[in-house]
Amino acid sequence: MNNAHHRIRSLVVALCAFLCLASCAAAAELLRAPYLQLATPDSVYVVWRTKGPSQPVLRYGSTPTNLEHQLPATSITMRVSADVQAPEDTPRLYQEPDEGRRARETRAREREGEDDAIKPDPSTLPDTYQFEALISGLQPSEKQYYAVYDGAQKLAGADETHFFTTLPELGSPTSLRVWLAGDTGTGDEMQLRVYESMRTFVDATRRPIDMFIIVGDMAYDDGTDREFSKNFFDPFEPTLRNTVFWPTMGNHEGHTARSATGVGPYFDAYVVPTRAQAGGVPSGTEAYYSFQVGRAHFICLNSHDVDRRPTGAMAQWLAADLEQADADWAVAFFHHPPYSKGTHDSDEESDMFEMRTEIMPILERGGVDLVLTCHSHTYERSMLMDGAYQTPTTATGVILDDGDGRPTGDGPYRKSAGLNPHEGTVQIVSGHGAISVGRSGTMPVMRETIVDYGSVILDFDGDTLVAQMIDKDGVVRDNFSIVKRGSVEPTRVESPWQPTEDPSTISQFHFSFRNNPIDRPPERFQIVSGSALVSDTSNGRAVVASATTEPVIGIFESFDSKNLELRSDIIISKEAPSPAGIIFRYVDAQNYYYARLDPVNNKFGLYRVADGESTLLSESDATIPLDATIELMTSARDTRIEAWFRGGPRITATGIAVSGKIGFRVDPSGTAHIRRYEIERL
Repeated sequence: MNNAHHRIRSLVVALCAFLCLASCAAAAELLRAPYLQLATPDSVYVVWRTKGPSQPVLRYGSTPTNLEHQLPATSITMRVSADVQAPEDTPRLYQEPDEGRRARETRAREREGEDDAIKPDPSTLPDTYQFEALISGLQPSEKQYYAVYDGAQKLAGADETHFFTTLPELGSPTSLRVWLAGDTGTGDEMQLRVYESMRTFVDATRRPIDMFIIVGDMAYDDGTDREFSKNFFDPFEPTLRNTVFWPTMGNHEGHTARSATGVGPYFDAYVVPTRAQAGGVPSGTEAYYSFQVGRAHFICLNSHDVDRRPTGAMAQWLAADLEQADADWAVAFFHHPPYSKGTHDSDEESDMFEMRTEIMPILERGGVDLVLTCHSHTYERSMLMDGAYQTPTTATGVILDDGDGRPTGDGPYRKSAGLNPHEGTVQIVSGHGAISVGRSGTMPVMRETIVDYGSVILDFDGDTLVAQMIDKDGVVRDNFSIVKRGSVEPTRVESPWQPTEDPSTISQFHFSFRNNPIDRPPERFQIVSGSALVSDTSNGRAVVASATTEPVIGIFESFDSKNLELRSDIIISKEAPSPAGIIFRYVDAQNYYYARLDPVNNKFGLYRVADGESTLLSESDATIPLDATIELMTSARDTRIEAWFRGGPRITATGIAVSGKIGFRVDPSGTAHIRRYEIERL
């Protein structure tokens, strides 16, 4: 929560009389039911929100019917929305700045003609009061029941499901069940299905979860105040009322929150340790932090909007935190995976490969056992690995155990007791919590890739970890174990097991040409007509296609589909302007569809090429810019075909529903640069 106004508890005392007068007629309405935050061995926070003023009271005790303790008003911090009349120094909840509103309006104008209207105001709802109650002076592993009140009128609690349990004593033997979920924040049926499958599994195994790690994108689409309530706090409320959760910021929360200032709905919602209240080294920021449960050390990093370089503040803090960690287990969690070929490709996207090249060496030097992420909407789980920092990622020389890690299969992964450098980590990408899942390829370090919805349960018991992926139907789809015992000498597998790739299972491709060697044809493309080479241009590395007397046609070899959505960045050269565009449903050089940008005649058209003859299906007048990036898009679903480009018209046509490949085309006498593709199988 906003560090600039952090924990001003004395204001509650000054305002209690005002709130009592304002709320004495009827109990305030709960906007967010009470939830638990920042547990330590001797304290915990309970946070809740009301609509309208309230006289906040929290009572707790050893049974639901005997809440014998009442928290002093000085232990409750109040924060209010911008419209509330309150003393000047009262901490305020998020109010969108004027430049944010102007940016929303500008984006809406730029996208006119598409489905996206102006985004809703992300500010806190009017007349909102948030209360953060710090209960301290407790004992390690102490369980207490609680209730929150508006004066004498109960708002929630005083039953068997409203309780908290403090963390065990630092250094005590670890017995811990963790629920891991990511990319959950849709608020739709699939999110609830994944959540209920976890609860059913937990009930069946008769071991409740002790804490919840949410690895970002918990509030689609923009991390607004309303989206946090609707897509996170409301769906998970039965768990949040009695289970502490530890968050990390995703890119969608980053639409409305800034780590540099600690301002935004994300920072309003959560209380996390900045001063090492739960162990570790003080970070001084809510953007990244650490805590310890028994002998398991957890590190939350920010992969979205902080400096990822080794010289940056986060990396320097991370190295110091791992250096002092006295633990049996070390677990790092953040949003962007260092290794993935789900709906995002870690070899292509800077935030992902920077976490791999800049942060992973620090984590592995510090002896981290697990790295937990999401962002890429699939489930991926690696072999025991170390030192895979290169781009593109390979498995050569970086796998310490290429088995499946299953106690009933190849056996658990084995490491020495304690935290030791470079003995191997296991990567878990848990981006399958609700948003549409997909796969863009096969990551060579991954032992399992499952394109289905679910979440992960982690059980730590002394020197043994057992991890299980529970799908949306409650079925265990993957499991592995790590045993840390004695002394193990790590050895690198010379020819590690490698996953096979079935193109029919791949639903999405996201790629640029930044890692392709220059002066050669683009990788995974077949140039069926003319010539095209990868080159370094003023706009970055791209495919440069220069047509002479015949068109240049390049076809992507790894994707074949009838129903798809395709996006590509194309720059048509001002020096050699000629029609260019993207090809889809390509059967052969004589049969395909073509979305064509014509800068000579300022036309945008959809064509079908059949038996070598080209037929215009749909066309619109359009201004086609030269020497500028054009984001060109097509969609083909059965017989309906659409094409459009950013800032231009949308055209539709009826075609023959035939399966085929995708690619690009540049007409004779023209030059174009092709920079990027995003492909989704529909």
